[in-house]
Amino acid sequence: MKYLKRLSIVILSAFMAISLIGCQPQTKNNEEVQKQFDEFIQTQFVNTMESDYTTAHTFMVNPKDFGVDMSQVDVNLGIRITDENLKKSKEDQASVLKEFKTFNRDDLTDEQKDTYDIFKFQAELDEKLNDDKFDYYQQIFESMTGIHYQLPTMLADWQLRNEQDVKDLISVVNDIQPYMDSALDYTKKQEEKGLLMADLNEVIAYCDKVIKKGDQSAVLEAMKKSIDNLSLEKGTEYKKQLSQAFKDSFIPAYEDIRDTMKSFKSGTNNTEGYAKFKNGKEYYELLLQKNIGSNKSVSDIQSMMTKAYNSHLKNLMAVATKDPNIINKSEPKTNYKNYTEMLDDIQKNLFNDFPEVKNRSYHIEDINKEIASSSGVAAYFNIPPLDGTDKKQLRVNPNSADVSTVSTYHTVAHEGFPGHMYQYAYMYENISSPYRKALANSSAYSEGYAVYAQYYAFKYLTDIDQNYLELTKENELATYCIIILADIGIHYEGWSFEQFKDFLNTKGLTLEDDEQFKSQYYQLQANPSAFQPYYVGYEEINALKENAENKLGSKFKDKDFHMALLKSGTAPFSVVERNIDKYIEENK
Repeated sequence: MKYLKRLSIVILSAFMAISLIGCQPQTKNNEEVQKQFDEFIQTQFVNTMESDYTTAHTFMVNPKDFGVDMSQVDVNLGIRITDENLKKSKEDQASVLKEFKTFNRDDLTDEQKDTYDIFKFQAELDEKLNDDKFDYYQQIFESMTGIHYQLPTMLADWQLRNEQDVKDLISVVNDIQPYMDSALDYTKKQEEKGLLMADLNEVIAYCDKVIKKGDQSAVLEAMKKSIDNLSLEKGTEYKKQLSQAFKDSFIPAYEDIRDTMKSFKSGTNNTEGYAKFKNGKEYYELLLQKNIGSNKSVSDIQSMMTKAYNSHLKNLMAVATKDPNIINKSEPKTNYKNYTEMLDDIQKNLFNDFPEVKNRSYHIEDINKEIASSSGVAAYFNIPPLDGTDKKQLRVNPNSADVSTVSTYHTVAHEGFPGHMYQYAYMYENISSPYRKALANSSAYSEGYAVYAQYYAFKYLTDIDQNYLELTKENELATYCIIILADIGIHYEGWSFEQFKDFLNTKGLTLEDDEQFKSQYYQLQANPSAFQPYYVGYEEINALKENAENKLGSKFKDKDFHMALLKSGTAPFSVVERNIDKYIEENK
């Protein structure tokens, strides 16, 4: 899934801990509190949408239906990072949280308690991350998910619904250079303070590819095609304006990024991890918690992933023992000729194991070749608007996707059915709160679920040796356990390259040469905690499932478990676990 990384560093703050007391009967007073809480959450939704055009455009086709006044929205790419803006953001959030603290959780309904806990979790962590001592710790130009990397994909898939959208898109493209220059101003100060931690060569190489294409860019062509699809009377004129904006703003922005990154080569860019910074270990632990959707400590995650690694290794050996020749077998091929055939086949059995959803329409196609060649992303799912009726959009990288391979199958299952596309369809149909659907942010839950879903879908490959599929699954999971432990080693333990290399070799993850080891090291160094949402999230979900299976025995049913799992939406695992526990109690 692709997101444009927002430049509003200060998002939410935390609030005083609220003591929990026993359940109380609902009273008229409670009903009034519940109404006020809904109004508070709705206000947060509206204020967020009216403060960020790209967010509003992504999530709403008809903003008025959500109480959002688009006349209040500045049509640009996002909030600039300045000391003044950061200060104002902190002040605004302090005011919001003062109001939040007036609500007693025990006065709320069960659904509201979930919303409350989601807000609380995000706020507590963001307050800590935004402490003054962590100023300039946030890395904007990460090589895997930085704003320079995500912008072309966002623009290539930009949805145009009417003529006003076209005018707004031109304004957004014209704003790209000022927006990027603001980000670069932040990054320059960061570098001066010795707090920059970027893979400079990767960022420069990416920018060079963008610049080389110039106005022949496939990103520009994709936007023009979207204008053509509207058949507007002034379509030709709009395309000329867009081309000019692309030439005057988009390309110069990438030239600015490239030149700035080149200037850092002789500077103070950190080529080690967060552990090198004064408060780096503390910051990394908070970043880790944000990315794993829980308050577990670094040592907790180290223990979890070590245990998981040993378990996956044991399972892998069991498969190899059962079929000693399986390791030497070539990768089997599926019979699929295209992605649609694959997803339609999954759907034939899907609702035996997962709750029904009404809206399953989708469109899947290859990622634009130019974007694919420079991104390396396997696939992604475009988040649909809350009130949209168009088909859901999936993209798959043609450079890394042979349709007939098992790896392509589980990539498509991750992004499509029963992964993200299904996950969002269920959430949109079963969760009422726009805030929950759009702004609740737990990447560990959403990505952990999608990893779980991609492996669950192996059972539908009935023409493939299940032992081979099990071996593939356990090998991949064991590998990513090692990667996550290495990420912690770099950013929390302060590992050097040699220590990193020794650890991988000890765990049996050998690479061809030092260059490959260095490439992996610098990917983790420049993208801290990037893999945790996927694989820590998976391990959390897998543990919840094993617990439910153990407690329910023969009463356990996958479909019921999945319903309980999906009920939470994108929530921290404390909320997910509570809903799973409730499901267990109700089904004993």
